Amino acid sequence: MKDKFNICIVGPFGAGVAALKQLGHAVLSVPQGEELFCNLPDILEKNSFSPDLVLQVECLGKRTLIQGLDTLDCPTLFWATDPHLNLHWHNTYGRLFDQVLSTQQSLVLPFKLEGLSDVRWLPRFAFDLASPPITSRKNEIAFVGRLSDQRPGRKWMVDFIKSRVGERPFPIEQSLSHSEMLALYQDTKIIPNESILGEVNFRLFEGTSCGSLLLTQDLGEEQASLFDPGREIDTYADAAEFEEKLKFYLGNDDLIQKMGQAAHKRVQSEHLPIHRAEQILDFAKDTARNRATFSEAEKWLAVTIASMWESGMLDLPVREVLSRLAASSQDENVVVATLRVQTVINANSVVEENLLNLLGGKLFEDSFGVNFTGSAAALRLGNWDAAKAFWYRHLKSINNTKLPPKEPKDLLICWAKELKKHQRVFRGGFPFKSKTHLPHTALDCLLTIYDNDPQDAEVLRLIDVMLRPRKELDQVRGGFLASLVAQNSSDWRLFFEQALTNLHSYRLDDGMQKLVLARELASERGQERAFSMALRGRDESGLIIKRLLDC
Repeated sequence: MKDKFNICIVGPFGAGVAALKQLGHAVLSVPQGEELFCNLPDILEKNSFSPDLVLQVECLGKRTLIQGLDTLDCPTLFWATDPHLNLHWHNTYGRLFDQVLSTQQSLVLPFKLEGLSDVRWLPRFAFDLASPPITSRKNEIAFVGRLSDQRPGRKWMVDFIKSRVGERPFPIEQSLSHSEMLALYQDTKIIPNESILGEVNFRLFEGTSCGSLLLTQDLGEEQASLFDPGREIDTYADAAEFEEKLKFYLGNDDLIQKMGQAAHKRVQSEHLPIHRAEQILDFAKDTARNRATFSEAEKWLAVTIASMWESGMLDLPVREVLSRLAASSQDENVVVATLRVQTVINANSVVEENLLNLLGGKLFEDSFGVNFTGSAAALRLGNWDAAKAFWYRHLKSINNTKLPPKEPKDLLICWAKELKKHQRVFRGGFPFKSKTHLPHTALDCLLTIYDNDPQDAEVLRLIDVMLRPRKELDQVRGGFLASLVAQNSSDWRLFFEQALTNLHSYRLDDGMQKLVLARELASERGQERAFSMALRGRDESGLIIKRLLDC
């Protein structure tokens, strides 16, 4: 095997291109274009470039879908850089490649559960920047990022810091260029970090590149394997710990200098673009040919386009979306995608005919996806008998018998519980609307009921149970808990849960007030011990209990 390769990079990876060239490889960089589709074989021919490796780097913004990958005689890799928001189409688009790389280690298994055979963890990268002395930096703390109603947690974090830093400089910037942002970080001692869905984000690497102290949410082992908490970065579990850490570090230049430089040293040894480039090359050498070819490739591209269109990402005529699906082999994935698109455009008579054909022809009787989607589509049409028929097909396929659902609500709850077993609880990045989309996850099913009756206590409790294990979803969960508390103002456990969601969402004072109330209600019922045990089990920092003793 030769030592130097011809590598084609599609997408924004300028730092990686420079690193690969530094390693002596020839690189053809294909930028994100204005067009959705990229016919890569044509581009390669025009540039007289015969690749030994093709890597597409996905990013937010303009999307590029590569065509012709199945004709290339070299390994093909897709680096999913935002899979926490895009798994709903990454999981099918990835079929066009031999290997998928995920920036989120926690999503490697979900990718594999969707049928992708070769998925590996490749974190984001940092930058080779200078780290000025901490004492020379103007800002004690700074934040760069969009503040909007769609990101309430981020706004709560910023407001929380404002209330704690006093007169210290605290720049908040929303529209800096990347170079301007890095320059600001180089002039800042502490960088606070907040992630959307518990993902390890770019800010972690950007701040450490500048030798700043990253003060970030505790995201567990994945983040800790990249930077050592307490030595290179620091973490917090809740607002009480965040406040303590802010007090501890603000003005503590010597410790910030020590930790910032340790993080900067880690960046230089492990997290630069050249390190990621070397890892990509190692992965490529160990890649088998797994990609879909010919009609299978066209099918997975069609299903990907359908999913992206359904989520509102693509401005394509729906006729083109449906035409691609119709031209594909009609397996269960195409059938499901077709029903979902047809539902969005209210093609009710066509959906009805398709459902009757599936039932009458006994098609895909053992397919969980077809049975669930068919049942949900029948419910949307008000065809109760068909909705139940798909449910019974599912029960038969798993050799199970259950009491028949009495009404649509019961059926949606049944499907929600089955979806939870399939680990389809929540889908990040997909803007589900119950009046527009067919449900895809357990939460979607419950939200469909909730949207029709926001006061349904049973559904509110089920939503809470579904979301409770996902700490990163506490901002979403808090609204449903508020409705439950309004209906059950004497249940200390509900106030307890609401208090913790507030504490995980930078609302320290409100969280402590709710916790005091929960303690009082538990005491009235002689359940102080149960309250104390519950709090000890959930207070990761121990600071909530300490603070509660003073209340």
